[in-house]
Amino acid sequence: MTLPENVQSQEPEDTPEVDPRYVIDPSKTEYLHRSLTALLGSRRCSDCRERLQAQGTDVSIEEHISQIRECCSKQEGFIRPEMPMLEMIFRTLLAGGNKPATLSHIHYEVTETWYTPMNPRNIGVSNLKRVLDSDDFYGFVEVAAAAA
Repeated sequence: MTLPENVQSQEPEDTPEVDPRYVIDPSKTEYLHRSLTALLGSRRCSDCRERLQAQGTDVSIEEHISQIRECCSKQEGFIRPEMPMLEMIFRTLLAGGNKPATLSHIHYEVTETWYTPMNPRNIGVSNLKRVLDSDDFYGFVEVAAAAA
């Protein structure tokens, strides 16, 4: 459908022109004096935690993320609607193997997938971007389009 010349297309104000992508950056968590290994270990399912205790070995960040994606994220309750928004985003990125996720995908997960009447998520895309960009706990960073 074409619009008459005197009518302009109305793009939603809240949508960024480029859909930025985000990951959890181990170097940012280190800069923030956080242990990403500890953050990841605490997100492992009970079966994985038992297995880790029995092994008694150090687990790399990459191995934690891989196991969370393959096992823990598939367990019921890995992400719950009552979780704080940033925790939901952290777990969403982990469930995706910490591959770059678009802002629109993250927004959809928070506002549509995990929305419930008891736990509504009403945040605009630009406000969500601002929240992610100002994160000082989980290590979220925007990645360049070429890196994605």
